[in-house]
Amino acid sequence: MARTDTGRATRTDQAPQLRYVRTLGCDADQLWRLITKPEHLSSWLGPTVLSDTQYGGFMVVTRARAEQTGIVTICEPRHYFQAALDDPEHPASTVLVDVVPGHDGTYLILTHGGIHHTQLAQYNTLWTSALKRLEQVVEGKS
Repeated sequence: MARTDTGRATRTDQAPQLRYVRTLGCDADQLWRLITKPEHLSSWLGPTVLSDTQYGGFMVVTRARAEQTGIVTICEPRHYFQAALDDPEHPASTVLVDVVPGHDGTYLILTHGGIHHTQLAQYNTLWTSALKRLEQVVEGKS
């Protein structure tokens, strides 16, 4: 069973950030596949396309007429990755996802930083809903 901590907005030197910690009832390999393979990402995040697999470009459609593009800037397989998200109206934000094996499951730590203050509520809704769906996928309920 997943233990859910609430997302918290904090202020950094640059801009606000959201951080989420989840304990998921699967091993690190399974969680890594769920968060990095388009066919698995689509089951909990939204339709996902890797637009440039050589350089890590991607596009995620989170709802009708809303898409997010970006590029993976750092990747240490099975441990963490960081992606820069493009937003023409605001400075780019970054998402850092850590996968940490534990005794009672695997920890997922997602930190979305550099968010423009007007987008905090929107991203909090997106990540809260998406991580709930991820928990359901891991538990076999989706």
